[in-house]
Amino acid sequence: MNASPRIHSLIVPFRKCTRTIFASSLLGSEKKNFEAFDKEFLAEIERKISRNRQILRKHSLSHIKARELSSSIANLNISMNNAQQKRRDAFESPASSIANIPAHVSIEILGNGTCHLRACVAIRTPLKIYLFNCPEGASRFLPQLRMKALNVNDIFITRSTWDNIAGISSILLSKESNCLPTRLHGAMNVKHFLECIRPFQDSDYGSTKYPSQVEERPYTLESYEDAALRVTYLPLSAPLHKTDNKACSLNIAYLIELKTPPRRIDPLKLIAQKVPKGPLIGKLKNGDIVVLPDGREVRPSDVLSDEAPKEENPRTLVFECSGEAHIKALSENSVLQEYLCGSSHIDYVVHLSDQTVVQQPSYAKFVASLGEKCKHVVVNASCPTVPGIESIFRNHRLLNRICPDLFPQLHPLGWKGLVTQGSELAKYDGVYIKAAPLQRFWMRMGGSGEEPIIADLRDTDPNFTETAKNLIRDLHEEARQLRASSSSEGEYPRVSFLGTSSAVPSKYRNVSSYLLEASSSSAILIDVGEGTYGQLRVLHGDEGCSELLRKLRAVFVTHAHQDHMNGLYTIIERRKEAIEGHGNQYTPLVLVCNRNVLKPLKTYSMCFSDLESLLEIVDISRHPITPPASPGPPTKRRRLPSPVLSACRNVIDQMPRPLFDEQSWNVQEIKAVQVHHTRMANGFIFGINGRRVVFSGDTKPCDLLVEEGQDADLLIHEATFEDGHEADALRKKHSTMGQAVEIGRKMRARNVILTHFSARYPKVPALPAYLEKSGNVGVAMDNLSVRFDQLALVPKLIPIFREVYQEELFEIELRKETRNLKQKEELESKEKLEVKSRKDVMAN
Repeated sequence: MNASPRIHSLIVPFRKCTRTIFASSLLGSEKKNFEAFDKEFLAEIERKISRNRQILRKHSLSHIKARELSSSIANLNISMNNAQQKRRDAFESPASSIANIPAHVSIEILGNGTCHLRACVAIRTPLKIYLFNCPEGASRFLPQLRMKALNVNDIFITRSTWDNIAGISSILLSKESNCLPTRLHGAMNVKHFLECIRPFQDSDYGSTKYPSQVEERPYTLESYEDAALRVTYLPLSAPLHKTDNKACSLNIAYLIELKTPPRRIDPLKLIAQKVPKGPLIGKLKNGDIVVLPDGREVRPSDVLSDEAPKEENPRTLVFECSGEAHIKALSENSVLQEYLCGSSHIDYVVHLSDQTVVQQPSYAKFVASLGEKCKHVVVNASCPTVPGIESIFRNHRLLNRICPDLFPQLHPLGWKGLVTQGSELAKYDGVYIKAAPLQRFWMRMGGSGEEPIIADLRDTDPNFTETAKNLIRDLHEEARQLRASSSSEGEYPRVSFLGTSSAVPSKYRNVSSYLLEASSSSAILIDVGEGTYGQLRVLHGDEGCSELLRKLRAVFVTHAHQDHMNGLYTIIERRKEAIEGHGNQYTPLVLVCNRNVLKPLKTYSMCFSDLESLLEIVDISRHPITPPASPGPPTKRRRLPSPVLSACRNVIDQMPRPLFDEQSWNVQEIKAVQVHHTRMANGFIFGINGRRVVFSGDTKPCDLLVEEGQDADLLIHEATFEDGHEADALRKKHSTMGQAVEIGRKMRARNVILTHFSARYPKVPALPAYLEKSGNVGVAMDNLSVRFDQLALVPKLIPIFREVYQEELFEIELRKETRNLKQKEELESKEKLEVKSRKDVMAN
């Protein structure tokens, strides 16, 4: 870690010495030539130093010990800042925090374990959001409850499993740089894992650093307290499994107690005390004694109302039990004994436990011991299956009306109605309330003044224009003719677009993931962005998703950015459950990727649960040549010289046998092609039933991909930027829409589908006229599922999209014209300055 300063200290005197030698030994014009050489020579050295610094820093920070040390330093800095803040607070009035005690507090169900989102609950106040568990897709679902990631400063983790922590990085990336630190409560090693995946954030979004500082508050700190509430950590220990470590096996329950709310000012008492309008009333609210202009002293108790809050349920217990041992630990916890013996009571218990645990007799016994006053809210997969986010389901219902052959209905099938925050959709099972998404439970009822949150999923007329109706009618007729003439041979390969957004999920699009079904018994995934499993659930339903995971043979990851790999761990775990739950012997999943994808996988396996043992890994990293004398980065094993590897590789030769079999997989060709994005980014080419399917991955225009993908039957190419953003695309190593279409033309691809659109186009990208002129180019939407004999339908969607999404396309065009006008003004201003400068030169 100290190598970089040593190199710098050696180079500085060397540079001075070189200048002295050249200056003293050369004269005249020769001296000028050598001075130029001197600058070039030194510039080259400085470039090498800069490059070596980057390499040294990368390898030093990638080591687990270095990350642990960095984490410890960060925690020390945060502790020092907290100590300084406490010192500042000591000089302030103790009553100043009374104003921050919230007037209303609610428990809100973000996800109930069905559809897209795993179990996730929030305690909400007017100023803050306290999140309990943060699964994949949490940042995408927060706006449905009018929540912002900016207000999520505390995340309480009931157990260190991927289901509970997968969405934290997206929450952090959604924050601004000047926001308050984010505290991770209870679990161990989460911050360490977040630091591991931080370098693999896509630069489309911005900096590769989390904007928000992260403070880890382990359960050993026992409690957390702020102006609104106090949370007590209740660790629930259990015997270790051979595949788990201590951090993973430890569940943590949280006892939340609200602070007593301040009494309201009574206007009648103010009048009786003759308190004038102005700052004196504010001081009385804060608990200060004030002196009136007539010299009388008024205390807060003289003017505060005697009314109690409308509804006060100040205590809530949140926990997740994984088995008998955790139930026993909860029953024996010393903090809970006053509630178990009846001397006090808990108002709400939020059960995040799996339903198989909830049904155990010991669990029922514990629930009964909490008394009749306690309300029990269950949040798990047994809850009502209700669409949790309006935007996704409403937009897809529109697409389904346009072409049901390409956009099948999402699950739950046929769901129509309103989703409110009331109890209408909840299920009742004895003492348990099985909560629906968006449902609200009041801990403290108050006048929030907000409009109620309602997800309107009623089946209404989309009000298409006459032009759109005619185009849709023609499309339906063509689809009917294709169905009539199709055969079983045309069904496969089938491609489903599970995510078509770049870098971060948007309101209507998830991040990158594509399902390629080679046959009725064989499927592979290309990229697995966050939320991939949730997309599979709503596209295929729970049973269909389980069947699909059982036939999933491999996952191919194009590169190591988070938006392409953060859904991998869920897929691995759910696939294992699907296979073993069906009574079959587990077969490893083949993971084809580069070594940068393996780094966070190894860290996760080390910190939480061993996933590596569930995989057969095919490393397609294109290693640079390492000279035998080169020391390389500090590693446990000595790095051997790597062979010269081609930029295009036949992956079939590396596939593990007998797991891989061309006939049972129905895959005859697999190639990995190095493309222009990150240093180890790849596109993939698959041969299935004599048809070639090319996935570009993230890349700027790549000639090698064109060469290797010649005469492809289907090219799926990224089109992150609209035309006119070529400079941005070049800088971030992506493609514009025009560049992607040109790649398809050069490749002589029979069909082209564009995907991976920037999140600045949340619903639909720009649709230039040349798309229709091409005749074979379509644009992907989330949950587009296309059989090979239906590919001709996809380009026919573009004129329909122009009619249906007129408002969105108008906004895109307006932004484009505004941008062009600004560029024109800047160019004219620059030309005027140049003319003025030339005139000044001529005048002098």
